Amino acid sequence: MPGPTIVCVSANPAMDRRLRMASLAVGEINRAQRAQGLAGGKAAHVATAARALEAKPVWVGFLGGAIGQECARQMESLGIQVVAIPTRSGTRVNLEIIDAAGRVTEILEPGAEPSAQERNEFLQACVRGLRDEWKCAVLVISGSLPAGLGSDFYVALIQAARAAGARVLVDTSGEALRASSNARPYFVKINRAEAEVLLGRALTTIEEVARAAAEIVERGVRSAAITLGRDGLVWLERKGGPVWKAKPPHVNVVSAVGSGDATLGGFAYSAAQGIVGEEALRLAVACGAANCVASAPGRIELATVRALLPQIEIERLTL
Repeated sequence: MPGPTIVCVSANPAMDRRLRMASLAVGEINRAQRAQGLAGGKAAHVATAARALEAKPVWVGFLGGAIGQECARQMESLGIQVVAIPTRSGTRVNLEIIDAAGRVTEILEPGAEPSAQERNEFLQACVRGLRDEWKCAVLVISGSLPAGLGSDFYVALIQAARAAGARVLVDTSGEALRASSNARPYFVKINRAEAEVLLGRALTTIEEVARAAAEIVERGVRSAAITLGRDGLVWLERKGGPVWKAKPPHVNVVSAVGSGDATLGGFAYSAAQGIVGEEALRLAVACGAANCVASAPGRIELATVRALLPQIEIERLTL
C-alpha cells in the first residue's frame, strides 16, 4: 500500500556542505579532512525523513543554476518527487563545520530574492497540486523566507491548503512564524528560542514551556510542539487536551543539525496516517534522535527509528 503524500515547501533551499576538521581556527587557513555536499534546507530534511518512513514526499522549491539542478537531482535519486520553480538567481550554499570535539559551526547564506513572477509560479504550482495530484496531502512549511518574500507568502500557502482540505504543519521563526500561527495552521513546531521571541518572554521551566504551547494553540493553531534539544519536547495535541513531555535516550551524536526537521517529518507522517497521542509523539521524537546518528541531516534510517521507539521517555504534564 503506498504511503501518504507529504508536500514539503522549500522557499529557501540550499546545498549543505558538511566539512569535518580537526579544529577551526578563526583568521587562519583551515583544511578540511572530509567534505560532503547534500541538498538541504529544512524542508529537504523533512522530505528525506518522511521518505525513510516510507511516505511519498513531494519537495517544492525555488531552484536556480547548477547548484539548484544538483539539489533536484539528489532529491530525485532518493525517490522524492521534485517540483522545481526555476529562478534566475542561483541556489545558496550553506556550510556546516564539525571539529574533532563534535562542535558544530554553521554558516548560512541568505538566499537570493525570487522575482514576483517566480513567487506567483510557486503559489500556483502548490494550488494546482493540492487541488489535483496531492489531494488529502499534508503540507509542511518549514524554514526561513529568502529576501523579498514577506510573511504573506506563507499565509497564502496556508490559506490555499486549508481551502483544499489539506492539513498544514509549520516550522519557521520571526515574523513569518507570527503571521503563520495567526493563519490557523493545523500544527506548529518550533524550538524554545523561537517560542520565546514569538511570545516575548523567557521560558526557563518545563511548566512555562507547556503554558507557551497552550498560548500558541489559543491563537488558533490546533496543535503545538516546542522542542528542547537533548531534553526532548513538549507537545499540546489539541486545545484542552493533555500536555506531553517526551525525552529521547542518550545516543552518540554525530550532529544534531536537522533533528528538529526529522522530528517534524515524524509528526507529518503521523498526521497523514491518523496516528495520535503517545504513539505520534514517540515516533516524532524517535525520528529526531535517529537524525543525531545519521550520516547527514534528515537521512534517518527506519531501522534506527524502530529501535529507538521503546526508549523514548514520555510523561503527562498538568498546566
